[in-house]
Amino acid sequence: MTESEGIGLSESREQAVRAELDRLLESSAFRTSKRCKEFLEYIVEHTLTGQGGALKERSLGVELFHLPTDFDPGQHTIVRVTANEVRKKLAQHYLSENGASHPVRIEVPPGSYRAEFRWETLAAEPAPELTAGRPAADHLVAEPHAAELTTEVPVADPTVAEPRIPRRPSGFTPIVIACAMTVVLTAGAFLWWQGRAKPVSADARSVSVSVSGAVPSALINGEDLRMIVGSATPYVDRSGQTWGPDRFFSGGSVVVRSSQRIFRTLDPDIYRRVRQGDFRYDIPLKPGSYELHLHFAETGLADFISAESSGEGQRLFRVFANGKQILDLFDVVADADGINTSDERVFRNISPAEDGFLHLSFVSFRGTAILNGIEVLPVSPGKVRPVRIRSGWTSSWQDPAGQRWRADSYFLGGNALVRTTNPAEQNNAMTPDMALYASERWGHFSYAVPVAEGRYRLTMKFCEGHYGRHNTGIGGLGSRVFDVYCNGVTLLRGFDIFKEAGGEGRPLDRTFSDIRPNAQGKIVLTFVPTTGMAFLNGIEVVEDSK
Repeated sequence: MTESEGIGLSESREQAVRAELDRLLESSAFRTSKRCKEFLEYIVEHTLTGQGGALKERSLGVELFHLPTDFDPGQHTIVRVTANEVRKKLAQHYLSENGASHPVRIEVPPGSYRAEFRWETLAAEPAPELTAGRPAADHLVAEPHAAELTTEVPVADPTVAEPRIPRRPSGFTPIVIACAMTVVLTAGAFLWWQGRAKPVSADARSVSVSVSGAVPSALINGEDLRMIVGSATPYVDRSGQTWGPDRFFSGGSVVVRSSQRIFRTLDPDIYRRVRQGDFRYDIPLKPGSYELHLHFAETGLADFISAESSGEGQRLFRVFANGKQILDLFDVVADADGINTSDERVFRNISPAEDGFLHLSFVSFRGTAILNGIEVLPVSPGKVRPVRIRSGWTSSWQDPAGQRWRADSYFLGGNALVRTTNPAEQNNAMTPDMALYASERWGHFSYAVPVAEGRYRLTMKFCEGHYGRHNTGIGGLGSRVFDVYCNGVTLLRGFDIFKEAGGEGRPLDRTFSDIRPNAQGKIVLTFVPTTGMAFLNGIEVVEDSK
């Protein structure tokens, strides 16, 4: 039996597999890892020769890694570790090629050590017949598959999916198709002759799509628009804001990734669905000025994360608003500083185009563009909305001045604490806001507050509610000391709230002007304890008018 006969491959297909293997072994993903190269070459050769069924953890450990025949897989995990590294490197390699054509792709399915060969184009030859006595699973010639290698569940777009109605086959079908193609080709030729067939730009790839399929009416002045990508039902977040279903889109596809924990948010459901591919939104707006918020979370790169890589550079795309580029080679992992982390970008001075629509285009560069949510919020021309966060609180709160504070948001690390009694003294100078101090975030933590480009005034609110003779903690002066950094710059060094406020239960504000967002569009506040634990009751970020 020849090598190609081992799994029923023709000679030409076997040559294609070996050529692809050579390309992989010389690629940047494998070139620097002798162990991964040897592993991949070994399992491909054994699969080609019909020995794929014998590729088990023990046989690989003994024959490839020279472990003793009685080795303990619980102690020696090199086979499983190497297999996982090879799977990630294969996925990395094919994603980095940005959809380049391959006659065949080599994969190592999870839970198996056999190589799998996936043919991207239909072969001229018939499918190989099953070798007598060999199960069908050994014939690893698979159908074309999606380029993105993630464990995700595709779902139909909520506003465009229609039930399929079975139709009775008709003998006239080929004639109808031929006639339709003739009409389409004739019309296309006529349009070309008229000079009307133009290249599609990044901002004009498709028509707008609404819930009804017709051009929707413009939004009412003063109305906030929030949409969760791929959602068919409204959602109310922890801050009491209503997010509507997905509308006004065209292109791309929606997948659901429901298992990951999402950091820096109390509303992970906003990030469970993602639209990916090349797509656009055409949102009808009344004339005026708006603030645009785009929400992202990278939840689809599990196969690319290893001790050697945290995922940066695996997905890059561009975003345009009314034809103007607002994000260039955007990398969600780098922007959010991690996978499975909510990432929000804010843009000011957004207005509808002359046709009354805000046109948002998402264009893939490496991998596929993604989006989880959109907010379009009306504002006064040239202005942005303030950001107020009540630390440790799980719902929105309105202060006596009518200002709304959102639920604890944008944090990472630390612990939330809600007290049954308010630590603020009744006769303090900030009595109207004293309810704010009944909750806090404490520990070693950070906040990454997204803002639009500009200058801001930052106010942090504190009130010592743990140490002091009227509180449960033993101590006072010097019991709690911490540092606060803003985008890496020290704001407070050796900050002792007990000392600065003059005792327990006394609210204290610390305000800083001329604060600017970092390159990722965020004001990152880091609270680092030196004695005891750092804590915070509230954050206020407003535009600096100076």
